[in-house]
This record gives sequence, structure tokens and C-alpha cells, in this order.
Amino acid sequence: MKNMSRLSLLVITAVCVAVSFTVTPSAVLAVENGGYINPQLLVSTEWLAHHLNDPGVKILDRQDIDPPDDIYSTGHIPNSIRMPTSAIKGLKGDIKEMLILKDLVAFLGANGVTASDHIILAGNAARLPATSRVFWALEIIGHKKASILDGGIDKWKAENRPLTTEPAKVAAVPYKPAGLDRERFMAGDELFGYLGLFDELRIMVVDSRAPDEFKGLKMSRESDKLGHIPGATNLFFMAVLTGNFKEYASAAEIEKVFKSKNITPDKNVVFTCVSGCFGTSLYFAARLMGYDHASVYDGAWIEWSRRGYPVELSSVEK
Repeated sequence: MKNMSRLSLLVITAVCVAVSFTVTPSAVLAVENGGYINPQLLVSTEWLAHHLNDPGVKILDRQDIDPPDDIYSTGHIPNSIRMPTSAIKGLKGDIKEMLILKDLVAFLGANGVTASDHIILAGNAARLPATSRVFWALEIIGHKKASILDGGIDKWKAENRPLTTEPAKVAAVPYKPAGLDRERFMAGDELFGYLGLFDELRIMVVDSRAPDEFKGLKMSRESDKLGHIPGATNLFFMAVLTGNFKEYASAAEIEKVFKSKNITPDKNVVFTCVSGCFGTSLYFAARLMGYDHASVYDGAWIEWSRRGYPVELSSVEK
């Protein structure tokens, strides 16, 4: 192996990735994929270009986030399926941006996606949380093969890769979830019940909003109060991203950022934000790093601020 040329090494790595999505990450695979423990969760534009027509690969396009958006029709990756926000956000009580799992499952089936497909999530770099939220939702329903396109469609376009305005041809199929991974989901009333016990239960709440919102200097949208969840730590989600295309930083860089906030894989890390989007970008970084006990508080500060739960104000970042 020591005498093997870099070209041969790259060829072997590519073959290993193509043969099995669930291949155990080796040192070779990790080096070629940023050093992550779970490198298969992130795919490059080059990888996708070579797998565009694979029957078991389904690309979900997350360019259209707000209801009026119609970016998909102006150009998207060939064979990609338009995925509106309504598939992963809906009204639950008085909170309009909550995950409704039956809506997600219905969308997948209606668009020809099966539980055995490798789902590639492609969105705009500047709105990465809208893409990472889908990844988190897929993990909750036990989908085994899901990846984010690093750099999104912006990097794809910058590299002059093919685009089309033709919508993908799909045929409805039954989508049968593998099971419920409840550990990935945190509810507000559940988190409220843990207040005062974070240290004993090894719980760490990481708020990914901008520092001024966390400190209580600026009101978060749709919220009723200033401040943050008592005991939470602030880490803006952009801290783990790099470059113009908002690609994920290397494992070494993410580990450095996480350690600076005492975020470690032995803790039960709960990511939160305004509504449950920004937090999923940090959640994805944690999953890349092999964190098994990571979750997202859906509803997040919008729900917390409306429920009469206690809040904390802080003049400094934690």
C-alpha cells in the first residue's frame, strides 16, 4: 500500500464507494473524504456527475424553499425531483414550521422514491439549512442511504455541469419507512422536562442562531421573546462551513470548532435554532463526525418562546 501511486489509490477508493454505501470507512476513504467518520453522507459534484443515471440514485432538488419560488423550472440537475418545503414543514398546533412525517413519506412515494434508494439532496449553497433539514427528517424515518451534495447546485453550475429545465419523470411507488429513529428528534415539552438536569443526563443544547439573537439583543423571526433556552451554548451554524459554496469544513476543522464549545460525541447533543433548520446543518456536521447521540429540537425558539417556558438572557456568547 505504501508504494501504491496516488492514482491507483484514488481508483480503489472510488470503487469501494461505488460498491457499497455502507462500507466501513477506512483510513483511505476518510482521507479522501475530509477525514470524516461517516464520509458517505457527503458527496461531491464529481461523484454525482458519474452517478446521474444510476437507477438507485434519486436526487431531490431543494432550490424552491418559499411557496412562490420557481427556481427549479429555470434550471436544475438532470433527473432531479423538485421538493417543496411543504414536504418537511407543516402546521402543528400554532406552529407552522413543524415536521409532519406523513407528509414526507407521502412525497417520497408520490415521486418514485423507495426506502432502498440512495437519496442525494441538492440545494442552494446560501440556504443549506433547507437541505440539511431533509437529511435529518430522512434519518428519523430510518432511511439508510441519504447524502448531501457538498457545495450544492451553486458549485455544480460553477463547474459548468449539465442543467435542464425538464422536470424529472417519476412514477408513484409505495414508500415504506424502515422504522422510527426517535433519538434524532427532540420535542419542546421533553426538553423542558430536562431543565436543571443537563449535566447529570449528559445533555448539551447547542443554539445555532446568530449571536445577537442568542444573547437577546435581537428578536428572532416569528418569536415572542428574546433570549435562549437556559443552559444552552451558542454556535452559529456557519462556523462549520467554508468557501463561497458553503461546503463542509474538514473533520479536523469541525472537531476544533466543536471542541471550542465543549461539544463532544459522548454527550446527548440537542441542536436548536429559530424553527428547526439552522440546527440541522450543525446536526449534519455532527453526523459526519460520527456522533450517535445527536438530535434536533423541532419548533425550536419559535415554539419555546410561545409556550411560557423559562428563558435566559446573556451579554456574552457561551
